[in-house]
Amino acid sequence: MSEEEPSRVEVSEERQNGERNEFKLYKRRWTMLAAFILYTTSSSFQLYQYTIIADVMTQYYQVAPIAINWTSTIYMLAFVVAIFPATWFYNKMGLRPSLLLAMGGTCVGAWIKVLSLRRDLFWVTMLGQTIVALCSTYALNIQVPLAATWFGPKEVSTACSIGLFGPQIGSALGFFVPVALVSGVPENDDWSTVQFELSLVFYGVAIYSTVIFVLHLIFLESEPATPPGNAQASRSNDQESVKKYIKAQFSLMKNVNFVLVFLTYSINLAVFSAITVFLSQMIRPIYPDTENDAGYMGVLITLIGIVGSVLVGFILDRSRRYKEMNIIVYALSTVAMVAYTFLLRSGNIIFVYVGAGLFGITMVGYLPAAFELAAELTYPEPEASSAGMMTFGCQLLSVLYTLAYGWLFEAYGDLASNLFMSASLLLGTVLAFFVKSDLRRQRAENKYSK
Repeated sequence: MSEEEPSRVEVSEERQNGERNEFKLYKRRWTMLAAFILYTTSSSFQLYQYTIIADVMTQYYQVAPIAINWTSTIYMLAFVVAIFPATWFYNKMGLRPSLLLAMGGTCVGAWIKVLSLRRDLFWVTMLGQTIVALCSTYALNIQVPLAATWFGPKEVSTACSIGLFGPQIGSALGFFVPVALVSGVPENDDWSTVQFELSLVFYGVAIYSTVIFVLHLIFLESEPATPPGNAQASRSNDQESVKKYIKAQFSLMKNVNFVLVFLTYSINLAVFSAITVFLSQMIRPIYPDTENDAGYMGVLITLIGIVGSVLVGFILDRSRRYKEMNIIVYALSTVAMVAYTFLLRSGNIIFVYVGAGLFGITMVGYLPAAFELAAELTYPEPEASSAGMMTFGCQLLSVLYTLAYGWLFEAYGDLASNLFMSASLLLGTVLAFFVKSDLRRQRAENKYSK
């Protein structure tokens, strides 16, 4: 691709050796961010496309409800298995190879699921879902290093929060489209209409994924020719060996402040995952006449979550109050979870929507705050390493929390299971107070500024 004129040039003098470095912000940084968003929309759509219509899918494929739940849980398990090699691959190979691998695998998985439309082929749909889940590990923690690689220090938090658009829009569509297209369990046991409706979903995802893969091949780049700021310029450009990568991971876990953020983030995302996986199974027994409302609530949670994440990113770029923002948003998440727990049993579906909205804006809004604080605490380690470790923790805990939530839900009902989620978030809020605000990346960025 030919070199374009940068949209802005920042020049600082490096006092240590007297050299002047140019830092450029290229207009195509937005193209790189858009490429990431388009990919994660496809991957995240497929996360909930089965569980949000669990009652239909269990009867269509003639499997137990837990089998349908595993179409979402497999994403979490795939992260646990593959996140470390995926993070090492990104650190060694860069943005373009990682996203191309992820997008190519997503295409393959989506087309395999097209072949699973027969009612006796659940194992085929599970194979395709597993491939998509494994490939998503190569991309879903990239928004932090992508923002740091292409964006300047005054916009990196905003770029990170915008990077969450893809997962949230994809999840929203995954909640909405199956509910809108799939008519429900047929009364006469004629599944031909449902099969046709599912084919629209499967073919749509496969075609979209293929188009996005081709666009990635044409436009995607790994990094700009000139770094956007001091922090990126002062980082070592050596390709990472396996030995060096393993050493870096152990170094991260020796950082007490990072471990605290790792724990709080893992708890937050585990709670979010459990609630969203069981959203349909939670709503339908209490409000049996609201057939599509679980899907609409999922849309509300994810879309209003985008507002929360962008707002938090905007505030962080201007205040740099990373620890304080983490505590505030986490505490609000706890309050929102408690509110949702009791509004669910209010008897008024409107109040449940309000609780779901509060849950979404706070829980999703916490994500950029946690990622950015972790990147600050662990500099000069690559942002992909800290994001990868945090993703590993949250997905491992998400598997455990989803299974635990299912057991509590079946044994004791929604109140007990949701109170357990609330207590977990309260623990996370307490842990957030013990994180020390050691902003290493900010110090590096300001080191040579006048």
